Amino acid sequence: MQSLGEQIRELRENAEWPQRKLAHELDMDVAVLSRIENENKFPKKRITDIIQKVSELFEKSEDELKNMYFGDEISEMLLYESNYKEILKISEAKINYRRQKQSTQSNLKFSDESN
Repeated sequence: MQSLGEQIRELRENAEWPQRKLAHELDMDVAVLSRIENENKFPKKRITDIIQKVSELFEKSEDELKNMYFGDEISEMLLYESNYKEILKISEAKINYRRQKQSTQSNLKFSDESN
């Protein structure tokens, strides 16, 4: 299964772009792009920008690239955990709870009690 860095390298190579051209388009040093492609190491502050730009340049779904990124991050965190399935179930339940709580709070209407 391909990492996001490997996907970016494949997209670049299929377009027959040298690393320096993509690095220029992404406004980064070639060494940074090399780390992304070979080690899957992303500058965390720029990940959203990188995904958006790669999506535009190579007409690849931004959601698909984002999913690959989060999949890489989560799998790296859980790689050596024997109970990773249970952790993922708990995480899903927590996400659902927090989204429900957030949705409920945003739908609250406060009445003006100064009348």
